[in-house]
Amino acid sequence: MSAAAPVAAQPWDVPGQQLAVDVLRSAVQRGEVSHAWAFVGPPGSGRRAARWLAAALNCGSFQPPCGACDVCDRCLRGAHPALDEFVPTGSFHRVDEVRERWLRTASRSLVEGSWRVLRVVDADRMNEAAANAFLKGLEEPPPQTVWILDVADPDELPDTIGSRCRSVRFAAWSPDDLDAEALRLGLDDPTDRALAVRAALGSPLTLRRLAWPGGLDDLRAHRSIPARLRREGPGAALLVTRALDDEVKRRLAAVKAEGRAELEQLAERAGDSLPRGLVRQVEDRNTRREREARVATLQAALDDLLGWYRDCLLVAGGGAVEAVLHADAGDALRADADALGCARLLRSVDHVLAARDSLELNVQQGLALEALLLELSTVAMT
Repeated sequence: MSAAAPVAAQPWDVPGQQLAVDVLRSAVQRGEVSHAWAFVGPPGSGRRAARWLAAALNCGSFQPPCGACDVCDRCLRGAHPALDEFVPTGSFHRVDEVRERWLRTASRSLVEGSWRVLRVVDADRMNEAAANAFLKGLEEPPPQTVWILDVADPDELPDTIGSRCRSVRFAAWSPDDLDAEALRLGLDDPTDRALAVRAALGSPLTLRRLAWPGGLDDLRAHRSIPARLRREGPGAALLVTRALDDEVKRRLAAVKAEGRAELEQLAERAGDSLPRGLVRQVEDRNTRREREARVATLQAALDDLLGWYRDCLLVAGGGAVEAVLHADAGDALRADADALGCARLLRSVDHVLAARDSLELNVQQGLALEALLLELSTVAMT
């Protein structure tokens, strides 16, 4: 079976970011693309622009990026070998990741494409050792290499790094932009779409998670956890842990399916001439994505739970239900707020924050989650 032709995309289609896009487009057209960029804005706001920049630098059309060719399609999907994206699997980017992955990737020869584009997600989460290790690579970049640092808080990025980057500002997505994107992603029901837009908090990255098949069902399951623990007691902790494990497995299955499809498409295009180095590179990247997806799925579940507890705190403190993220679940919010009260809600938030920070360090993630849920159950019943 032949691979489906890529669906043409309008070049530089990045909703709500016209000023940033104009800067990048102009740099490409003038041949003045800096070796390092800081994309400053809410998490995920520069992701699509970074991929368009990778497409523009590697597309072979007369006026790149064309948005219609295989190169543009793969860049926009994050599947082109000239584009690498480094995601923290914990609270910080670590020095061994910088040395073993970032700098080695930058120094490797390209197996396809003209320009290597390296995007560091949440670059302001580099610890000091990681930042020092990265600085050398930033000062002496290989030719035809572009670093893109996603930065939510510029004050957290060391000056030695920030000063070597060309800065571009990205705005938080407006509710209208998020609503249009949610509709494009398949959220046709107005109630579902409104919940996803509120819960996204201006982040297209969070919106994409919620728009995944079952994403909003997962959110609703996460926000029901306090009531379950209060109603069913400690026995619910194990059941909720199993449900979260099933959620991780579903997400990993989707990531693995994407990886298999990418390899199949590469094999179909190249036939017997598919370089073994390219196959190994794709397989390594897919393995990393699976590892990152496991931690990200669990942390996102805890973020949903935190959002619910914070809404409960607002309601418990006299805030209007209509003003909170989970305004569609007013009765359940009032019930949890009245049952737990401000003091126990704050204790619960502390437990979730601690678990979220330590989750990536604990190889027994199921046990860590179960311990958290038992703690939350104890708080709910005292």
